Amino acid sequence: MSYVRRLAVLSTTLGLTAASLVTAASTSTASVARGDGSGNAVNVFVAGNHSINIDAELRPGMHKFVVRSARDAGFQLGMPAPGYTKRELVRDIVAGLNQGKVRALKRFEANMTLLGGVASSADEQATMWVNLQRGTYWAIDTMPARPQASKIETIRVSGERLGARADAGTVIRAVGEVDWARRPASMPARGKVTFRNASTDNHFLGLTKLAKGKTMADFREWIEGVAQGVEAPPPVNFNVGTETGVVSPGKSMTMRYSLPPGNYVMICFWPDADMGGMPHAFMGMYRGIRIG
Repeated sequence: MSYVRRLAVLSTTLGLTAASLVTAASTSTASVARGDGSGNAVNVFVAGNHSINIDAELRPGMHKFVVRSARDAGFQLGMPAPGYTKRELVRDIVAGLNQGKVRALKRFEANMTLLGGVASSADEQATMWVNLQRGTYWAIDTMPARPQASKIETIRVSGERLGARADAGTVIRAVGEVDWARRPASMPARGKVTFRNASTDNHFLGLTKLAKGKTMADFREWIEGVAQGVEAPPPVNFNVGTETGVVSPGKSMTMRYSLPPGNYVMICFWPDADMGGMPHAFMGMYRGIRIG
């Protein structure tokens, strides 16, 4: 189940509680790798026990991560602050993102710079592009609600910078605190999308398809009702869509996607620590976009 779907369901049933770290793109419509040659290819395999097989030594620059997995997986990259440990990360994920404890959520955000991610399954691989600077990174499978510190892979980036670049495709930006940029109003049904976080908070880009005959007015009414504790069927199909991994302020990532044409909602459910863990969607971080 995708992160958008899990957070939406949990938010509907439990009010303003956020769930686990990002699962990234919906596996039913996950980005599919293409041999376009842009970026320096890094092969990733997420095993059934959530451990990650990846090159532990990389050079700085643009890298294309081709992610395969034994089963549904969410590949997420992040850079820890000096002194922050993997055990502390797991503790803060469980307490802050699963149990909604604001202090743990704030500690997590203060100690992890998030570079995005993608989802994969046994049937579908995924591709993302990330520009890595020198330093130490962690790779984690976000599918389990309680990850294990021993399964978090360390990646060290050093040496001479690589010169590869990647086509940005459609560019979508988060701006302000919890707003989407007004453009673009539409995007192709398949290709590349770059999510640039030009805001002040952590965000992820979620795209979920409006149900037949439903409009943004229906979605607005539904999400405002959920925020007030009103249970109602969502006017979107959370099983049709895609998401990026979580991206910190000032960072960006690119991924491949393929989606059925139609009207979609652009949305972020990341919990806002300054608002007691309220998902950003309940603070107005959603808008419509036409795909196809």
